[in-house]
Amino acid sequence: MTLPPARTRRDRWSDWAVIALLVVALLVGWAVMAAARGQRATLADPAAGLTVDYPQDWLVQSSEDVAFRAVDPHSGAWPTTYEVRLAPIDAGVPLTPALTMLLNNVSLTRAQQSTAYHLLELAPGDEVDGQPTMEATYVYVAEGDDPFVQRMPAVMLGLDVALAHDGQAAVLSLVAPEDSFEEAERSFRSFVRSAEISLPASLP
Repeated sequence: MTLPPARTRRDRWSDWAVIALLVVALLVGWAVMAAARGQRATLADPAAGLTVDYPQDWLVQSSEDVAFRAVDPHSGAWPTTYEVRLAPIDAGVPLTPALTMLLNNVSLTRAQQSTAYHLLELAPGDEVDGQPTMEATYVYVAEGDDPFVQRMPAVMLGLDVALAHDGQAAVLSLVAPEDSFEEAERSFRSFVRSAEISLPASLP
């Protein structure tokens, strides 16, 4: 029986060098991914009267129902989503009641389209650029509508922030799974602060 050759100190150092290189490669990859996820892209749509910054690696989806929608591709089967809805308002009316009515209308639509929808709170939010805002928080159960894709229902939390400028109102929305909502909200607040709302370029 032939014994395997004894491992030398050089062999052991080679093993440790390979492990160290793997660790460094993993750390560099993680850092690059984290940096990419921290980058922001800008949507500028003068025709709609909307400019807003959103996470660069998110997927922007077209929709007839909203002016803007972006989805986090890393957030699982029920993805974290940003949406923006725009509507003209009378610049001569008190802003807070007008924003409250707008949120109520959006809430009514959600209730008709969602399972177990419940409006949790509707209250004044933090000012944005010196202008008042109104916020609505809500919950519903997400259910798959594709019979060929099996997904467990999930409890989703949502936050709508309504603001207005120069006769144009916007409802900026966050929807995320209940267990990741708190973290998602922090990034969403930056999204709200970046929003610039104006009358569509096609209007005088």
